[in-house]
Amino acid sequence: MCVALPGKVIEIKGTKATVEFGGNRVRAEAGLVQAKPGDYVLVHAGCILQVLSKEEGDSLAELFEELRTL
Repeated sequence: MCVALPGKVIEIKGTKATVEFGGNRVRAEAGLVQAKPGDYVLVHAGCILQVLSKEEGDSLAELFEELRTL
């Protein structure tokens, strides 16, 4: 099973974005969507697949945190 993770875009340079996941920052390909700093996004296999609303991003982050503590 593959899972896309929710994160927040911190910075974009060209087609590469820095995305934060619970305090960890990673580089992701941003050329597939129209993301900008501050957007919540879904990242899978190093690529941003979808821009989320703040509510969707917060909700998914809470769900993943609950799963992590099980």
